[in-house]
Amino acid sequence: MGMDKSSLRLGHTSVLERILCRLAVLTPHLIINQSDAHPVYPTAPEHFEQTGPLGGIHAVMNHAEEEWIAVTACDTPFLSAEVYRHLLTYADSQTDAVIPVYNGRRHPLSGLYHKRTVHTLDTFIQQGGRKVGEFLAGIRTQEINDFSPIPSTVLDKHFFNMNTPSDYRKAEEWLKKDEGIETNPRHE
Repeated sequence: MGMDKSSLRLGHTSVLERILCRLAVLTPHLIINQSDAHPVYPTAPEHFEQTGPLGGIHAVMNHAEEEWIAVTACDTPFLSAEVYRHLLTYADSQTDAVIPVYNGRRHPLSGLYHKRTVHTLDTFIQQGGRKVGEFLAGIRTQEINDFSPIPSTVLDKHFFNMNTPSDYRKAEEWLKKDEGIETNPRHE
């Protein structure tokens, strides 16, 4: 997109603030992976440079106190707490990560990670690992592709990423179309 996607405006708020409002329905313990301070939530700067999404997951895992950490990317303005609640039903002591698979595509940046994997992730990154899929292959990962009874319209929006200007326009159109529902994330 050529700019920070989290600061893009959708309606009366930034994408980041939309995400935070939607996740706050799930948990009050939110951590933002960024180096700048946020007025409400704690932030976690990355310890490793040039590590992609794994660096962000690692930073948040190091700051989190909870056992299970739900992650999302900064370009998912329509994420649903309902999807994370569904994934949490699969979180158990035998699992290190719960990763959704939707429409045949794995979504590791919309998954759950257990705090105990932070040391494994630390070692993986220090040894040059940069691919989320390779990290997941080395831990006990459960992939979930059954999301019933969550409606496909909710799932389509949850797994939507704004990667291009046309994606951003699509997000604006969805927001206008769903005015009154999507503008208040607490309706989930």
